[in-house]
Amino acid sequence: MNRSKSLSFLPVLLLAALSLASCSGPYKPCTVNCGGTGTATVSLTLVADTLPPNPSILSFKVTIVAITLTPTSGTALTFQPPSPIVIDLMRLQSDTALLGSLTNVPSGSYTVQVSLSSPEITFLNDTSSTITANGVRCLSNHVCTATITSVGTPTIGSFTLSATSGGKQGIEFDFNLNNAISLSSGTLAINFNPSSPSPGVLTAFTLPRTNANLGANQLELTEDFTGVVSISGSNVTITSPTRGTLTATSTSNSFFDPSPDGVICPTPSTISCVVAGQIASVDAFLKSDGTLELKEFEPLNANQQDFVEGTVYAVNTPTQFAIAVTDKVQLATNSLISGLNTGDLLTVDITTPTFLVDTKGLAVPAGSLGQFQGQSDTNAVHPGQTIALHVTVFVAANGTTIAAATADTVILRWSRLIATPTTASATTVNVNAVPSYFNITPASVFPTQVFSGTLGSQGVTNLDGITTAANLIIGAPVGLRVLYLENTTNSAQFPFMAAKIRQH
Repeated sequence: MNRSKSLSFLPVLLLAALSLASCSGPYKPCTVNCGGTGTATVSLTLVADTLPPNPSILSFKVTIVAITLTPTSGTALTFQPPSPIVIDLMRLQSDTALLGSLTNVPSGSYTVQVSLSSPEITFLNDTSSTITANGVRCLSNHVCTATITSVGTPTIGSFTLSATSGGKQGIEFDFNLNNAISLSSGTLAINFNPSSPSPGVLTAFTLPRTNANLGANQLELTEDFTGVVSISGSNVTITSPTRGTLTATSTSNSFFDPSPDGVICPTPSTISCVVAGQIASVDAFLKSDGTLELKEFEPLNANQQDFVEGTVYAVNTPTQFAIAVTDKVQLATNSLISGLNTGDLLTVDITTPTFLVDTKGLAVPAGSLGQFQGQSDTNAVHPGQTIALHVTVFVAANGTTIAAATADTVILRWSRLIATPTTASATTVNVNAVPSYFNITPASVFPTQVFSGTLGSQGVTNLDGITTAANLIIGAPVGLRVLYLENTTNSAQFPFMAAKIRQH
């Protein structure tokens, strides 16, 4: 089957108000049985969905500056984090950001406003005309980055928090990308509080959601939080220069995966393989008391080095490709990439590279792994893949010339996207309408391997909002986190290997 080409958390005191008495469910604010008194510990998370039809977005970075809670009567409360909180909303198409916990929250009715500054958007102009974004002209079929002066403040209207003394509760915010981003007469604009539709950019619902496939006292799962490791007893801390710090407690149920090269934490393994200074990815359960329980730990590198992660948008030569930066880990001192930020464009040259695949416990068939692992040039690289790189040489951007790097290690990691299912079974989901930066015609179908088994077990696709992939709503958007493994003729049997499927 050919797919033809068509073109050349950190802790935050964020507070909303919802009843948790009897209104649990996906994306449904509480409207009935919402009475109650007392105070509660409220844990908060963030997801994103519903992309605009154009342009095709690779990164949408927002900075949370302040959160203001205004009660029906009384004095407004404003929280300002010690440092601004930077989130790439495109990660949240499939993933969840942990925003923190707030204790002793009284019952009441509140309006929530989240102050955001300097949104930055990186996009492929997939229209036939030039797009202008805050004075930046982006020609058709080009990838551009622009910082945009936004209008409005994301606002959630009046909701009621029903709390009992010592209650443990959770709220998830859903950021509607389509309602925030508009393209009109060639001008790209962002409005965080549009007059219509209503609700606009932010909605909220209670945790856990229906069919969240979680255990007792678990509210949500955050996945692939990547950074530098420190450890104290059973507590594993991951520090990211872009997303803050996460600390999770290891239990007898925690998984420890081998590194992509198989050297660190060879299976089976325990917390004894966790070493301070490693670069690692963790998944963690948010518990009802606001603490985190380690679900899965995977080391990516034995020591702290300059690593950049990004989404491929162009393959230039057998030894060069280009990415939009989505994450990074850097040396503590004398880092080459300290000035590189989420959303920046980067040209990558590879010299005698090592190609690896980060399976994170998925039983990816050897034939699929071989599409990338062990390769030596960009025949293995495709637009839409997410790749992590060990940077050995770096040249900063200069004027219209984007930054450039040389890398000696190339690791295939997780592409995050929203697509449309056309057929679904327990083990295979076919999707189309992938983002146009994949450089594939929209009607082309991507067969997606679902790793079935007991939900929550190691190596099983995480399903969110459904109990089996066969229950996906055909034609309705789904969020995917996948390994994208493709051959040179775009005809691999399963180009997508699904780690996560979220029914939006």
